[in-house]
Amino acid sequence: MKNASVLGAAKPAPVETEALTLMLGDRVLLDRATLLVERGQVLAITGGAGSGKTALLGALAGQLPAGVDMAGSARIDGHLLIAQGGRLAPRRPLALQVAEVVGHHLGLDLRSSLRRMADGLDRMGVPAAARRFDLPPEQLPEQLRWACLFAMAVAVGPAVLLADAPAAGLDPTVRLRLLHRLADWARADGVALILAGRPEDGLAGPADRVLALRRARLLPANPARTEPLTPLEPPGTARLHARGVGMSYPLAPGPRGEARSLAVLHGIDLDLRTGETLVLLGETGSAKATLARSLLCLPPPTAGAVVWMGRDLMATAAPSAAGDARGDDPDRGGLRRARRDLQPLFPDPAASFDPAMTLGAQFGLVLESLRPDIAADRRDHRIDEALEEAGLRPEAALRWPSALSVAEAAHAGLARAILSEPRVLVADEPASRLSAEERETFLDTLMAVRDRRRLSLVLATERYDEGLRDAHRGVVMLAGRVVESADAGTLRTAPLHPYSRAMLAAAQGERPALEGDAPSAFAQPAGCPLRRRCPLAREFCAQAIPTLEEVAPGHHVACHYWDTPADG
Repeated sequence: MKNASVLGAAKPAPVETEALTLMLGDRVLLDRATLLVERGQVLAITGGAGSGKTALLGALAGQLPAGVDMAGSARIDGHLLIAQGGRLAPRRPLALQVAEVVGHHLGLDLRSSLRRMADGLDRMGVPAAARRFDLPPEQLPEQLRWACLFAMAVAVGPAVLLADAPAAGLDPTVRLRLLHRLADWARADGVALILAGRPEDGLAGPADRVLALRRARLLPANPARTEPLTPLEPPGTARLHARGVGMSYPLAPGPRGEARSLAVLHGIDLDLRTGETLVLLGETGSAKATLARSLLCLPPPTAGAVVWMGRDLMATAAPSAAGDARGDDPDRGGLRRARRDLQPLFPDPAASFDPAMTLGAQFGLVLESLRPDIAADRRDHRIDEALEEAGLRPEAALRWPSALSVAEAAHAGLARAILSEPRVLVADEPASRLSAEERETFLDTLMAVRDRRRLSLVLATERYDEGLRDAHRGVVMLAGRVVESADAGTLRTAPLHPYSRAMLAAAQGERPALEGDAPSAFAQPAGCPLRRRCPLAREFCAQAIPTLEEVAPGHHVACHYWDTPADG
């Protein structure tokens, strides 16, 4: 960082605080923070929910949240604040909002404001065909809405830009692409840029400096854990098999009454071995969650077969035909045994609990259904053991779901999943609603349970590095197809598919080599679904969907030009 004295008295640093303290009642949100941000510098401030990031940006912008008191000093030049969530009036045409914001700051008319806005969209990489100033923001895709917010800031050209949770909620590859473009603009135009968000949002990548707001102090950020807590044991024999699994959903009839459907999974083949952790990687629309639920037959896939220990689960889960002599069998086809062996972990455990029953009462019903061999007088002991193993005290059995925090609900969901002593856990983003610290604690607990019980684990997640950290193998999915599969070490260090490389780059905070937005599931392009964003795309990519081929032992890739340089 440049020394302020070198810049001269005429151009002091645009952001400077001295012993800045923020108080919310008796609680200290920020304790005597001294901060200096130069022109063209990008600073990332990370912290969990409630850590005080929003209050800090509000204090810098002169917009203290209600109830927050400030001490110390804060000086900031002409600034613009992008509030949390990227607030735009949802139903007013974008052109009018551009005219209000840009025109207010620069005194320009509508035409001049829109011209500057178009220049800003150029800086954000938005093609002219995607610019719809006549539409209200509610009709824009979320990634385009964020691009418009950033372009509006570029059009205004403030000395300081404050962005609270910028592009949060976007897929990692899309978010990092936008944040790097925003950082490039700030450096080129000499704008002091402060990004605030969660540690897992990737803000460190485009930033020159990263500070973590912990215990009311601005401190250097801690490096993320990159290796498993304990070495992974080699897996055993494959017991769960998926062959040609597909899933289609019916749509409304066409104009001539013809039946229509939307295919979201296309012929997936998987094998899961005893004690193996397999991670399903992909962003929104990849169908990784659909595949995870298909392995549990919740609901059963519409094509292919799922086989557990030699038993076809799709036939087991199918309703019995009228007059079937087995129709009165309470465990026809071994369905109860399959449900006992294969247990799910949901992305929102709190929503999966019955709000009218205590945890203990619900867990008792689980044991009664899946483990009738356990005597009623022994069920409470089993429930207490499961709660403790999942990181909760036995007293949690007496609590109502509404009394649980988000983190406690996640641990309770894990306790419920292991009650029946399953052999496989299928987890669909089980920690997606947790803060960074809560997420680490939960995943460490999950992996400890996995190791102690020698469980097989299927984990669906968009967090590339985190998912592969504790996995044996990884499967990268795109638009309902597997585009790369390999051991976790290979995918973490040397993935071959352009989409895998982009996800790895985003996980490391780097700029992904993908441009444009992912297509809708209802309007997939012909040929390769990545071709409109891919740096390796050629004309042939529009003619055929790549097939999964083995490029090395145990390493499969679906790309026509995986071995071709991007400029070849």
